[in-house]
This record gives sequence, structure tokens and C-alpha cells, in this order.
Amino acid sequence: MPFWHEQLDRWQQAWRNEGLPALPRVSLTPPDRQGILTFNIFPLLSHFRGNAQAAAEAVLRPIPHIQHSEVIKGFLNLHFSVEFWRDFLTAVLERAEQGYTRTAIAQQEHLMIEYPSPNTNKPLHLGHLRNLCMGESVSRLWERLGARVVRANLVNDRGIHISKSMLGWKKFFAPLTPETARKKGDHFVGDCYVAFEKAYKEQVDALLAQGMPESEALIQAPLFQEAQHLLRLWEKGDPETLHLWKTMNDWVYAGFDATFARLGIRFDKVYYESQTYTEGKKIVEQGLQAGLFYRAEDGSAWADLSAEGLGQKILLRRDGTSVYITQDLGTADLKFRDYPTLTRSVYVIGNEQDHHMRVLIALLRRLGRTWADKVYHLSYGMVELPTGRMKTREGTVVDADDLLEEMHARAYELTDPNLPEEERHAIAEAVGQGALRFYLLRTDPSKNIVFDPAESIDLKGFTGPFLQYGYVRAQRLYEKATQSHLPPNPSPYAETLHPIEESLLQQLYALPSFLESAATTYNPALLAHYGYELTRRFNELYQNLPVLHAEKAVGAFRLMLVVAYQKAIGAVLEALAIPLPAKM
Repeated sequence: MPFWHEQLDRWQQAWRNEGLPALPRVSLTPPDRQGILTFNIFPLLSHFRGNAQAAAEAVLRPIPHIQHSEVIKGFLNLHFSVEFWRDFLTAVLERAEQGYTRTAIAQQEHLMIEYPSPNTNKPLHLGHLRNLCMGESVSRLWERLGARVVRANLVNDRGIHISKSMLGWKKFFAPLTPETARKKGDHFVGDCYVAFEKAYKEQVDALLAQGMPESEALIQAPLFQEAQHLLRLWEKGDPETLHLWKTMNDWVYAGFDATFARLGIRFDKVYYESQTYTEGKKIVEQGLQAGLFYRAEDGSAWADLSAEGLGQKILLRRDGTSVYITQDLGTADLKFRDYPTLTRSVYVIGNEQDHHMRVLIALLRRLGRTWADKVYHLSYGMVELPTGRMKTREGTVVDADDLLEEMHARAYELTDPNLPEEERHAIAEAVGQGALRFYLLRTDPSKNIVFDPAESIDLKGFTGPFLQYGYVRAQRLYEKATQSHLPPNPSPYAETLHPIEESLLQQLYALPSFLESAATTYNPALLAHYGYELTRRFNELYQNLPVLHAEKAVGAFRLMLVVAYQKAIGAVLEALAIPLPAKM
């Protein structure tokens, strides 16, 4: 039996062969209506002179195993017969990864997905975790559609912020190292940055008290002047500055790698701003020579994007140092040089950079990059705490490592104390990460999140552990059935199904369409909501209809529903990068 996309292809081809002037849009029937699928036949009514029934008959002709259908205005709702569901369950059992949990509809796509693009002046924090969860989930979703995916990370390892952390170490921490301070490397460097910002703020406040305008005070503060000087030394290749820069970056990389390993995150390609910014400077110089950009009187380089509604954009400072957009131009070029067959270049970046990304795409178009329209910004909202917005420079950020530990501890308290310690901790890690990842993915990327650790780990709510528990519950039920020598059997036990069974089947049937929607809209929240509803319907079956203690034919069919659910929810959890625990 063909699955969702294969069926749609066959039906659409049959409708074309029938000469239908338009193809009806197919969707799941809304919860408040009776049916499994709904066809929008409005576009066909004029062709059939307003006869909705005639239009419905033409649409239904190539569709087998229809139990009954009804036309409501311009919509056609249908129920499938028991034979349809038998064939569906048989196909799930025999070839779930061939068109159901995985498809080939995007096999021509080649994507690079860039995330989380951290700075090397601080550890990864809660905002990075949302970025990481989205980037990894979107990568997995596209892979489930058959696309080739390159996971890329751009490390922002140079610039004024990095100079600040270096100066913070020299002023307030030298000669300490992460080892002597007994701190994870990225956390230690983050402390250096926060110490700099605290002292810098005191200097700015002192200048403001003397009557200096804030815009001038921010630049004239002695610490900022020293940081700018350090940045210029770095760009000139000063050996002592480069040595300190490399040493401190290595401390941070070791910290990042430990966090990535814990999260199971890997990257196929890593770009470094320290390498790509020179490429960007070359591009800016070429643009100046071609008359695409201009130099201001102070020697700085600018682009006039007023025609695009983006105003004036600085590309190089008057002292020749680069800005973020400079290295972004270089990185964008390198991506398509390294991977010329890319069909999409996706940037997972917070919505505070919406304007920046519009500027980048506009500059690429002006430079004549034919692939500029393949660049896509996956914009997402901030993650806040119940106490308010996090601020790195004030040291109020929730570090990713600390949050992972907190989630582990919360989950550990829910584990069976009779289990061996190693097993308890393994379960706690899977459940803690599942709670965190699902909470960060269940909301539309465009919206802000207020993260509540306690709410995220509720076993009965709209949470990751709720889905994980459904998976484990199905696995245990299958194991018990195996011990009782009850094999799953897709052959129906009656001519009609129980409404709970049909409700679960409808949701199971829809999995491929949700995988497609979540991937192509870059919105894992769609799949998170699907997984929740799927598990809710499975729990209705589990709690209301016997499986092991039912008559054998009935139990065998319902066990097939359990098997299909486990395959579907396993695919959902994997696509959301949520661990599959062995027990809970």
C-alpha cells in the first residue's frame, strides 16, 4: 500500500487524466467534523456547473477502500474502510522507513544549516540551547525527507567582544587558567568577559557623571580604548596578542565540545570568523572598485541600501577593521564555494538579527551572487526566564551546562530508587534532555519563550516526558504481548472499528504530511504538537481498550496499532532529537 505522498501523487495523476481543471487540496479532517480526509472541491464547482455531488464523484473515483463520504458545501469528507486500514498497518509493519517515517520527496535538496554560531567570549547559554535544538531538529527533519544536510557551525572567534574577554583576563584573572581555577574553559572565559563589562560600566558611569554624552562615553572609556587597541594588534598579527587569543579560544573550544558531546550534537563543517573575515574584506574592496559601495570622508566603507529600504550599512570601520557583516559576506561566499550544489543555505539566528540578515541578502544580490535567494533566515524569538530577560554582560544568563544539570537532577528525583545508580542516571539524562528539548521546540520559532523547568518535566502535560512515556509504555506492552505469544496482526477483527481505534489510525496515517510540513516551514513545533496528539490518542486506546486480555483476534489487531504507534512516535522523537529512554 502506498503512503501519504505516494497516494497523493497517484490521485493527482488520476485527476489530471480525468481532465479536472484544478486539483483539490487534501488535508486531515478538522476535529469538529466527521471523517479522515477532507478535499477542498471549491475550485471544481464551476466546471461542474455548481453540482458539488458530481465534483465529489469525480474526485473520489481513483480512491479505493472508501467506507462513506459526505459533501458539506465545497468540502468533501471521507472515511476509509477497514480494508484500507489493514493495508496501511501491513505497510507500516513491513516498510515503515520507505515512505512513512522517511520519504524521498526532498532527495534533490542539498541544505547547509548553520547553528548555533557562538561567540568565544562566553559559555553556551539557554538561548543557544533553543538555537541548537532547532538547528538539529530541522536538520533531522530534512534528512527524513531524503535531503542531504550539512550541519555547519560558524564560530565567532574574533572582534571587540573577544578582545574584551582577553583584556578581562589580563586585568583581573592572570595568571589563572581554567585548570587552576577549577572551572570549565568556556565558563572561565565568560567570567573574564563579565569582569571586563562590570569595570567598563563603572568607567562609563564616571564619564556620564562628568557630563559626557553617553555615545561618547561608551567609546572614550579607557577600557574600551584598550580593547580596541587589542583588536587592532590582533588584526596586525601581533605575536603576543595572537598567542593569548589562541590560548583563550582553546579553553572555550574544550568547553563547547563537552557541551556538544553531552547533547549529541556534531558538525560536518566548522567556519571561523578569524578566517572568513579576510574573505569578506576582499569582497568589500571588490565592491568598492566596482562602484557598488563607497568610502566616507573618514575612510570607512559603506553600502547605500536605501533603495531596498535598509538605509546605510557600514562594511569597514575607518581604521580598516571589519564588522560582523564583513565576515558574513565572506562566510556566505565560502559556503557556496565549498558546496556548490547547495539548494538552500539556512541560518538559525535570533530575531534580533532580522535586519542584519535582510542586509546580508541585499548585499549578496548587489554583488551579483546568483545564489543569494537560496539564503534563508530561520528567525526565532528570545528565551526568557520567569524573572525576566537574561543579560550576558551582567552575568544573569542561565548557562546551558547548569540548566542541563538542573534538568538531570529534576528527572533523577522521578526515577525508581530501586534501580541501579547508573541506570537511574541514564534515564534521568534522557528524560531531562527530553523535557528541555521539547519545551524549546513546542513553540513556533517566531515567538518568545518563558522557560519553566518544573512545567517542562510534567509526565502528564504537553511535554517531552509525556511523549517519552508513551513510547516506553508501548514498548513494555509489546514485550508483554511477545511473552504471551500474541503476535501483532493487521487483519481487522470486525467490519467496523471502534472510534478510539479509528481516531488513532487517523493520526498515525498523517505522520508523513507532518514531517513534510515541519521541515519545509522550518517549524519543529508542528511535529511536537502532532506527537502530543498522537500520544494522547494512544493513551486513550491503552486506558480504554484491552489488548493483552482481549479476544485473540481483537488483541492482535490492537497490538498492531501499538506497534504502528511506537514506530511513529519513535520517528517523532528522533526528528525532535529527543532521546528514547529504555525505561521511565
